[in-house]
Amino acid sequence: MLNKITGKQPEESVKSETVPKQLEDIESSIEKIFSVLKGPSLMAEETKDQNEQTQAGGQNQAGSQNQTNGKSQTEGGDQQKKQSGQDTSGQAKTNQTPDPLQQAALEISQLHNLWNEVMPKINQKGAAKKLIENFSNALNNLTESVTTKDKMRIMMALNALYEKIPDIYALYQTNTSPQIKNIIYFSRSSILFAESKDWEKASAAIKELKSSWAMFNNALEGKQQDDSSKLDLSILELEKVVQEKNTQLVQIKGKITLANIAALEKSLQEAQQSKKQKK
Repeated sequence: MLNKITGKQPEESVKSETVPKQLEDIESSIEKIFSVLKGPSLMAEETKDQNEQTQAGGQNQAGSQNQTNGKSQTEGGDQQKKQSGQDTSGQAKTNQTPDPLQQAALEISQLHNLWNEVMPKINQKGAAKKLIENFSNALNNLTESVTTKDKMRIMMALNALYEKIPDIYALYQTNTSPQIKNIIYFSRSSILFAESKDWEKASAAIKELKSSWAMFNNALEGKQQDDSSKLDLSILELEKVVQEKNTQLVQIKGKITLANIAALEKSLQEAQQSKKQKK
């Protein structure tokens, strides 16, 4: 489990520190991997679709030159295949679809580069040796999990890596408590365990989620009331379907919960940005 992180929001009089961009990029990369594996991601559906279209478009563009240069040969080959009764349209579509496991492997490779850049920065902030070791070990385990080609195993390892994120954020004095990262982690844990039919662990994750959320919500002191109310209710809905052991509904309610967390986090960031501009 994570180190104890308070849900208390930093005092407004305390100057906020800038979190390393590489740490934010690590978070983004983790979400992207969840997205390409069709797992519980914070990425909006529109962003997912755009990423998939961009990746597919990149592959199509890479092959367009060859298609142009070999137009006559292709036409001749297609004519022969038509005459022999072969239909190549399905095969072409398959070739244009990005392989999610390959995409995940590329992103994980990038995670290693980002971690290499952020390590000295958090070391200077006084990060405990154990914290750095835990993240490094989790990243190595994630890398090894890709060789199994088991998407659930990869996502479990990915979530185990994300578990270390709140402790790194806790090194910095930011405007939003890193407790919200715990809320993301436990929400995702409940979804993944439910999908794996491990209802005991899914229920335990819900319990931790409610505890983390209660701590964070109390510290909000009525701020972002609409967003916090939505999240509060969605967590209760998620708990209900976990208790009912309904995998399909857990996926739906879990997706809504993650979307509400993302909305609340964005709302808090915008509120802080607005305060800065007024000063």
